[in-house]
Amino acid sequence: MARVFMFLRLFRRDLIVMLLALQNPATPRRVKYLMALAALYLVSPIDLVPDAIPFFGLVDDAVIVPAAVYGLMHLLPHGVRAESEYQADYVLRHARAVLILASAFIACWMALLLWGICRLLAG
Repeated sequence: MARVFMFLRLFRRDLIVMLLALQNPATPRRVKYLMALAALYLVSPIDLVPDAIPFFGLVDDAVIVPAAVYGLMHLLPHGVRAESEYQADYVLRHARAVLILASAFIACWMALLLWGICRLLAG
């Protein structure tokens, strides 16, 4: 699971571009299928080289996943890629504000839940 978070951190913009391209009807089906296969490989516990092998288990993830992302980005039609990159930049500019608001919302719900539990137990 750690490799998934590492991938998300390294390829955040490319991941958003690919997700936005998936929603675009002009994206070819074969590219959509390849994106799904790349995502499945990333989260799959089955690798070409098992992670139990000390060095080579991580090297295959460090080579295959970035190569897949690079290849998929270049398979996108130019117009779809440009539009998705523009939208991704907008999302990343406003991501911090959304994250802060979501955190505040979750903190309020947790405080309300804890207050209710305390009232129920004291009651």
